[in-house]
Amino acid sequence: MKQFEKDELLRKLNEKQLQLASVMSQSDAHASKCIKLGLNFSETYPSDYQAYVKAREEYNVNEEEIARIEAIEVEPEERHEEVEKD
Repeated sequence: MKQFEKDELLRKLNEKQLQLASVMSQSDAHASKCIKLGLNFSETYPSDYQAYVKAREEYNVNEEEIARIEAIEVEPEERHEEVEKD
């Protein structure tokens, strides 16, 4: 794998992580409300809960993939040296 390929994969995964984190944080207000009122979040807001669970699962899988990609050693770049002309 070349450095630019690794960088692109990581960029895409990190961008996706931000989207997933946004989905998870959207349920925070409802979850906080349920905690304060002693309600069950998954029963009170089932669609929010399902979106949160799905996003969290994908987020965790992506974290493992990011770690795997970061551990990959990249191929050295080919160096093109200019030849001096006499």
